Amino acid sequence: TVNIRIVNDLNGPLPLEIGYLIDCNRLMLENHLGLTGPLPQTMGNMTSLFSMALILNGPYFGGELPSSLFRLKNLTYITIQFNLGKDWSLPSNAQISDDTQLEQIVLKNNFSGKIPSWIAKLKKLQVMDLTMNNFQGVIPEAIGDLSSVKYLNLLGNNLTGALPSSLGKLPAIEVLNLGNNALQGELPTSIENLRTLQLLDVGSNLLTSTIPSSFANLESLKYLVLESNRFNGTVDVLESMKNLTILLTRSNSFSGALPDG
Repeated sequence: TVNIRIVNDLNGPLPLEIGYLIDCNRLMLENHLGLTGPLPQTMGNMTSLFSMALILNGPYFGGELPSSLFRLKNLTYITIQFNLGKDWSLPSNAQISDDTQLEQIVLKNNFSGKIPSWIAKLKKLQVMDLTMNNFQGVIPEAIGDLSSVKYLNLLGNNLTGALPSSLGKLPAIEVLNLGNNALQGELPTSIENLRTLQLLDVGSNLLTSTIPSSFANLESLKYLVLESNRFNGTVDVLESMKNLTILLTRSNSFSGALPDG
């Protein structure tokens, strides 16, 4: 097993030869202000790679992630955050191995473009944190195929369109944060199927209509954020939600009284 944490101040692009590190298990690149360019496609040859972290690197480092990275069968953790470069994106197409081990993707680096549908093929993914990026377009309908995901955070992007009904097909989801986007339309009634859901945040969007009566089936829900939307009607349906401890509803058009705590 080889773990590589490069501490020298690297300059220029990563060499194509990095793909020769076939025994490298963990790779961390941190605080290299002179790094430039995207990650090379040859990283798809690092067949032993288990974990990759790119943190606090320079302003000219970034680009589209190599699609070959997502073919690595042993890769389990990807973290890309707080780099100064602004040109990050996910590939529009990627071939995902049937035995992919990827469990956690944390991207907090002003990623742009669309959230690609192929990401739903990551059947072992438990954490997808795409907080505070610049992802645009709609949430892909295929996202409902993430059968293992427990934590899905899309807070603070520029996502538009309606919430896909397939969100109700996430059997393991515990945290679903879609706040601070430009999402429109109604809350899909399919959310009633999320019996493991503990936190739902759809605050600061452009959502309309009423709270579906089926929300009463969310027996595990503890935190519900609806503030700063265009909801109307009453919140009576929440009366029966005994585990609900935090409810934020301000800046909507609700009528009537809030449920007793």
